[in-house]
Amino acid sequence: MQGSVRNWRKDLREIIEYLRKDGVTQFKWSSANDEHVCSKCKSRDGKIFTYKEILNELNGAFCKPSDPDDRCRCTIIAADGVR
Repeated sequence: MQGSVRNWRKDLREIIEYLRKDGVTQFKWSSANDEHVCSKCKSRDGKIFTYKEILNELNGAFCKPSDPDDRCRCTIIAADGVR
């Protein structure tokens, strides 16, 4: 297995903190949009979150890839100025 949900959450938190230190205040969930993306991540794709909201997403129900050997296929990107 390429990782665990705990590791995926940690990786995404690190991205969020890096962006936040760079002055980002809004964060966009970005999914690979392929057959391995779980329904939870698919429903988040393209949504914009505040810092508090994105952390709540990571702390709540999380990724369950359709392939057990796969990992979360999402990332977080800066969304400041995006509508």
